[in-house]
Amino acid sequence: MQFLLRVLRRAWVAIVGLVILFLVGWLGGWVFWVVFTSLAIVALSEYYSALQTRGIRPNVFLGWFCTIVILLATQLDSGSHSLMGQVEPVNALGSTANAMQYITLILFFCVAGTLVCQFSRKPDQSAVVNSATTVFGVAYIGLMISFIIRMRFVDIPWLTGTDAGELAGRMGGVLLGSVPTWMCDTAAFFVGNLAGRTKLAPMVSPGKTVEGALAGFAFAVIGAIALGTWWMGMPLVHSLVLGAILGIVGQVGDLAKSVLKRDMGIKDFGSLFGEHGGMLDRFDAVMFNMPIIYWYCWFFLSSGGAG
Repeated sequence: MQFLLRVLRRAWVAIVGLVILFLVGWLGGWVFWVVFTSLAIVALSEYYSALQTRGIRPNVFLGWFCTIVILLATQLDSGSHSLMGQVEPVNALGSTANAMQYITLILFFCVAGTLVCQFSRKPDQSAVVNSATTVFGVAYIGLMISFIIRMRFVDIPWLTGTDAGELAGRMGGVLLGSVPTWMCDTAAFFVGNLAGRTKLAPMVSPGKTVEGALAGFAFAVIGAIALGTWWMGMPLVHSLVLGAILGIVGQVGDLAKSVLKRDMGIKDFGSLFGEHGGMLDRFDAVMFNMPIIYWYCWFFLSSGGAG
């Protein structure tokens, strides 16, 4: 009975998340940017709050500012690159502009700014720890979530030369990066709880099992094939490779988050989703997978290798 209640609560969170993703993904533009920038700020706040419980003092406002500017630069640049087909254009920084240049500048400002802030630190605080955790939060959360915004402007059917309809062009990239990831997480949870026997990484996350990880991997591949090939017309080999990558990297991202939580001595980063934790707990795997799928599309689909 207890397990069934956990399953129902987990399903409810997933359904609500998918509905919101479909809504804001279809609307796109600045609505999409505002939603995911808010998500990033909430996740970053959870991370910084967890640090503060350990006596670490990251520069919270500087981290918020740098994250918002990184996401703003990404939004303004996204319409200017070659992965965009039928997705609506945005105000790009210019045809030759590259958001990574701006992001590099922002990260430099974050590093320099947090070091300057240490001039007034208290004697019992570490300048290295305060500065490092501030910048790490911006890179870990802000930079990775920026790829969710980038994937909103990746028109996969256009890249593969197929006509899968407007929905696939507008939302296919984001859904391909998120749905197989969530399928992986759900399958790993179910199988791990019902049939898991062999611990995957007991020193990091005692609840995860090899059986659950294998089930998650299989469902990530199935999800990638369903969305990539059956829906968007992507060649099967690309769907298989992407599914395998998402099934591995997403679970690595989940374990990486567990490493941070164990080091901080906390169960979850937040309580926004009840027993399922906070924003960072729910989006950790997606945050790891979105850059991977973006670079895959850039290197292997935009170069004409999808034919």
